[in-house]
Amino acid sequence: MPRLFTDRDSFVRRIERRREAARWVANARRKVGLAHGPTQAAIYDGTFRSDEEAVSYFYALRNDHLPDFENPTWVNEKVRWQFINRPNPLMGLAADKIAVNSYLNYKGARFMPPETVAAGSQPEELLSASLPKKFALKSTASSGQNYFEDGTRGTPRTELAAQLARWNQLDYWRHAGEMHYRGLRKRWIAEELVGTPEQIVEYKFYCLHGEPMFILAISGRSGTNYNCALFDLDWKLTDFHWRGYAATAASTERPAKLATLIEEARRLSEDFIHVRVDFMQCGDRIMFSELTFSGGAARNPFMPLVKNVEFGDRIDLGRSSEYIERGERIASELDWHSGEPVRLAPAREPRFVARAGLSSQGA
Repeated sequence: MPRLFTDRDSFVRRIERRREAARWVANARRKVGLAHGPTQAAIYDGTFRSDEEAVSYFYALRNDHLPDFENPTWVNEKVRWQFINRPNPLMGLAADKIAVNSYLNYKGARFMPPETVAAGSQPEELLSASLPKKFALKSTASSGQNYFEDGTRGTPRTELAAQLARWNQLDYWRHAGEMHYRGLRKRWIAEELVGTPEQIVEYKFYCLHGEPMFILAISGRSGTNYNCALFDLDWKLTDFHWRGYAATAASTERPAKLATLIEEARRLSEDFIHVRVDFMQCGDRIMFSELTFSGGAARNPFMPLVKNVEFGDRIDLGRSSEYIERGERIASELDWHSGEPVRLAPAREPRFVARAGLSSQGA
């Protein structure tokens, strides 16, 4: 980021003071009847002066340094650099759980998501939707807003519609500064329930410039708990991991169609500088899950720390205009209009000047 801020701790403290003040004002307004509902937007808008401040703050919370958007070198600096510069509309299209189907068809994808059984724009539309006994209900403009109806609970439709309304009151992009979610229409989708979370194994391919780097395998999901491990493309455990996420799923079996999944990850990632291509398997059935542009909100550093620079070196932001032009062309062909609002921060090109060392974090 510009050298308006050079010290990570003083920057975070400044933002935290603003955040506390904005939270006090928002809560006070609600108490006296001048505001209603969630205070998320008021707190966010009262805290940050620009997109760059927000994107930098959420990065700094998980790292011991500020991101340098003038001379980005770490991989997550480069991923987050995209959030505050000229946006690629294809990222928004692919992040939308309904619109992504048009992209999959465009690419001739070999694996598709679970079957869509219903979809709508307003929560109340769920009340009259035709739904099976088992289904997965999701928000299309966020991550993690899911509800699984396994056929044993028979949750009243009114409760489900109320849950959708609560989801709609929050802007997911404000949660951690993931700007590619901003401007997406808040809709809902119900998909067939292919299995319980415990029965599903997830294979997530981390790709840079259309080339898979490694695979995140997740199994045994139960609520917010799960087992995970990182594998290389030969299905050997890697010698690195995200800080705080040591391997707990090292015994996950190599998928029978690993070579096919790698080729599919290449196909679906080739239009982006960085994306994680996610698949899931239940029994013998393999399905597309999603395209993820900021796994872990693009904040968690790799360990050992040198990997952050090694992966960062593989991203060439000098090609960003090439990818944006391609994304604009494909989005236009697919008639995609996200309705993204006016950005707070101006776009600019990065300066590519070698940065000495790894950072204040050390090696």
